[in-house]
Parts: sequence; structure tokens; C-alpha cells
Amino acid sequence: MGSMKKRIVVVGAGIVGVSIAWHLSRLEFDVTIIEQNEPASGATGSAFGWLTGAVSDDAPDVFLRRAALADWQWLEAQIPELQINWSGSLKYGATPQACLPGESLLHRDGVAYLEPALLLPPSKARYAAKDGAIDAAKATRILLDKAYGMGAVLQNQTTVTGICMAEGKMTGVLTSRGKLEADCVVLACGTGIPTLAELAGASVPVLASPAILLHFAASQRVVKTLIAGDDIEVRHSRNGDLLAAEDYPKNGNVRETANAAQASVRNRLRGAESASLTGYSVGERPVLQDGYPVLGFTDESKSVYVAVMHPAVTCAATIGRLVSDELRDGKNDEIPESYRPSRFRNNPL
Repeated sequence: MGSMKKRIVVVGAGIVGVSIAWHLSRLEFDVTIIEQNEPASGATGSAFGWLTGAVSDDAPDVFLRRAALADWQWLEAQIPELQINWSGSLKYGATPQACLPGESLLHRDGVAYLEPALLLPPSKARYAAKDGAIDAAKATRILLDKAYGMGAVLQNQTTVTGICMAEGKMTGVLTSRGKLEADCVVLACGTGIPTLAELAGASVPVLASPAILLHFAASQRVVKTLIAGDDIEVRHSRNGDLLAAEDYPKNGNVRETANAAQASVRNRLRGAESASLTGYSVGERPVLQDGYPVLGFTDESKSVYVAVMHPAVTCAATIGRLVSDELRDGKNDEIPESYRPSRFRNNPL
């Protein structure tokens, strides 16, 4: 292809942007990734890393979620270093819910057998045997490294300050390092998308939903699966640490939430009585007001593309595949119409 390679700028080096960049590099596009901080420094760095395909038939993101596990399995086959932990997940709450496709119902004895460390096993729980977990920040760095090997370039600590438009078509991006010419720009920068989309004359209303990821030093491995209960949401990382996910507190007191999470881990898990908090971080997860992912071109000339959704880590491998195919072919009929950014044109939220 030589100099005829299509030049694509991907804005955002979180797991979605980097997955897209890896897939595009594999298709021999000329790829430059622009990141305002460091790779995986945004929501990806504070992601719990739960890969789950269990979703209701009427969920807005059902199409992506149902494809997600197979796409991650395929990606891991290409890149074994990803080391996904396919341990399954266990879900329970105060109000037991019916099993989703991919889940099976366990009663208290089954729960206690699966997770003997649970001091008060629930009477019922849903077990998704095929679910997995991934270190999202590490996976992002591995994918980035593989993309470099195929010719992709990363510009760190670089801010996009403008989008150059000529006759309704994007011709390049203005950055804190100067102008970068491009045939297409992919906005995959989560909560930073609305501002940049507006520069290209499009409305994409992305909201920020903060969440907390906590790290605990644990003397032993106590949890076998990923536990997502109404009392604790925990899993082990590769190095043996216990990771816990918490919603951001309404009063903004993260330290209080962290202390309460530590008490929960110690009180609810046998063997974790001495688990100690070693750190926590807050990530601004991008969510759409209508709950539907956004995948597609914002303009008629197909030069500005938006890719954003929650849960991004779960769906990153699928998004990378779908978006790269669409950029290669100009259109990907696999992507549901309900995901297209055109839905915001006549109905700005």
C-alpha cells in the first residue's frame, strides 16, 4: 500500500482507543494515537476489569455484550500475554433475580462449595461460568506494545485543541504539538468526547459516572471467582491482591467509602481478616444518557468516528473488531442502527 495507507488518528489511549488502534494496525492502516496524559490513565486505570457476557435480551448493549467474551477469547489467542482469568463470576443481591442467558442458579450449599470463604453465603446466587477478569491497564499497555510493532505511533501528553474541517470533511487535528493531517479521526476518549465532537459539528452527550477501584494486600487467595454481591464486589488480581469496586459516594467522601469497603472485605471473607488497603483510584466512566453505545461516523463524509460506551472494558475487543472493519469497508452492517450517533441530530439530549 506504501504511501496510500489511510491515515487514522485515534484520540484516547484507554482500552477502547488502543483496541481500535491494534485492530486498525493489523489491517495496515497508518495509525497515530493521541493521549492527553498517559495510556490507561483515565477510566481504564480504575476499571474493575470484569468481562461478562450475561445480559438481558432487552439491554441497550445486548449485541456488544453477547459478542464480548468470544472476541476477548480470540484476542487472547492472538496475544497470550493478556492472561485473562476465566474464573467465572458469582452475583447475588437482596432481591434474588432470575438467571440471564449464560448464568445458572446456585443455592446456598452450591455457593458455599464454590466460594468457601464467604462467611454468610446468600441463599441464592447466579453463577456465570464463562465470565472472566482482566487487568485493564496492563492489557492496554500490551495491546499498545503490539500495535507499535505493527507501525502505530503514540503521542503522549498531547492535547487535541481543534479539528480541521474543510467542506464538511475532517482534514486533520490540531494538537498541542501542532497539526496532524488525517483521513479519519476516531474519538475514543470517553468523557472527553462531547467537546471534541462539538468541534466537528456533532452532538454526543456523554456523562461521567465516577467509580472507585480499591487494592487490598491479602495474605492468601480467598476468592476463587469474581464476586459481585450487594455487600462486596471483589476479585483477585494476578499478583494476589484483592481488588474491590465501589460506587462513588454521594457525599464525595472517598476515604470513608474505602474504610467501609475494607471492613466489608474483612468481615465477609474468611481468611481476609487482615486485608489492608494499599491504594484506591477514581475513574470517570463514560455513560450515555439513553444507555445505548455510540459507534459510528458523525458526518456524511465519514471522516469523524465516535466510539464510546459503558462497560468499555467488557466490550473493548468487540468494539476494536467492529470499528476497524467499518473503517476498512466504509460501513459495517453488524453495528445496530440504535448505536449510531445520528440519533442525537434531531433529538439532542
